[in-house]
Amino acid sequence: MRIINLYSKLQAAGEAGQKGYAPYETDPELRPLARHARNWEMDVESAREWLASPEALAQRESARRYLEQAPAIVHRVEAAFGRELPGTLILAPSYDEFDGFARYELGEHTVLLGIDYPGSDLDYLKALTAHELSHVYRDHAPEVWRHLGKPLSEISRREYLDASSAQEHLVSEGLATLFSQLLFPEIPPVVHHYYDEAEWRWVEQNHDLIHRSLIECLNDDANVWSYYSDSRVAPGSPSRTQYYWAARVLSERIASIEDPSKKLRALVELHERPASHFNEFSGRSGS
Repeated sequence: MRIINLYSKLQAAGEAGQKGYAPYETDPELRPLARHARNWEMDVESAREWLASPEALAQRESARRYLEQAPAIVHRVEAAFGRELPGTLILAPSYDEFDGFARYELGEHTVLLGIDYPGSDLDYLKALTAHELSHVYRDHAPEVWRHLGKPLSEISRREYLDASSAQEHLVSEGLATLFSQLLFPEIPPVVHHYYDEAEWRWVEQNHDLIHRSLIECLNDDANVWSYYSDSRVAPGSPSRTQYYWAARVLSERIASIEDPSKKLRALVELHERPASHFNEFSGRSGS
């Protein structure tokens, strides 16, 4: 996967006195990002202001360490999947707004990581990289979107989003969460779920409650995206409980495999299955 270090390039542009979107016009590597940069308002001035903030300065060392290790981290992910991943990984300032997301359009992925996101560290960024690149691998598995009846290169972002059902969301996020755990088992589970210790204790102690809530949701309006909100399961419940639940459910499929490398290979194979294969997320009484 192609890696672009936008973080350092914007930092250097600010120090050199450049303005606006000049780096995207003068740097050949950044030129393809010009449209996205304007949409996301990632100009030199906003980057300079953010990078000088106390929050960004506190993250500068962990961002530097991640930049050094990013190629090796991506290589480890690609080795697990057995292929070079398509698309572009952009390592950017977070602006205190995002840690990471994958954007799909016409068969291509752009993964944006905010490598100085407040509170993140190297382990967090490694887990996040594996999570987002899991989405890339799955989306380029031929069987996943075969039901749309056209090549990936012809599937627009709108069509992709419209086809992202509740079942697909749970499969994709569950696989991504589980993949980062198996790829980096030395990183504590709380990090792979992007929780603090109190949030992690809550989900661990309330698994059955989360399970019942999501099964009820799937049998009702199937709005699993509502679980991005705090207190969706019960007062005090953290956000993204659907990630936790989906990963736990999918882990049962490979629970009997003791060898870690074989377990990881089995999980990679699950990435290649369409959402319809996973009846765990079809509703009814659940498993």
